[in-house]
Amino acid sequence: MKELPKVFVSPIDKKITNNKDLFYSKLLGDRKDTKDILKEIDAIFHSKDFVYKSKVEITTDEGVQEEYIVGKSGASLLTLDGKAILIANIKDIRKI
Repeated sequence: MKELPKVFVSPIDKKITNNKDLFYSKLLGDRKDTKDILKEIDAIFHSKDFVYKSKVEITTDEGVQEEYIVGKSGASLLTLDGKAILIANIKDIRKI
C-alpha cells in the first residue's frame, strides 16, 4: 500500500470558549419575513375561490383575529368592515 503524505496540523495553544455565548431566536418572537407574508397574501388574492372577500386568520402583536379581507392598499390590508391592517404588523396569515 502506498504511503500518504503528512498533513500539517496547527497546534491549539489557547483555551477555546466559542460555545459560551448562546443566541436563542425564539425569545424575539415568531415573525415571518415580510416577503413571505406578502407571498401568502398574494396567494390568497390569486386563489380561484377568491371573488371579492376571503375569511382569514391574522396573527399580529395584539393577538389573533378573524377578518374578511377584500383588498390591499399600499402597505395595508382592507377588511369588509372598513378596517385597515398594516402588513408590517402581521406575524402570520392563513386562510380559513
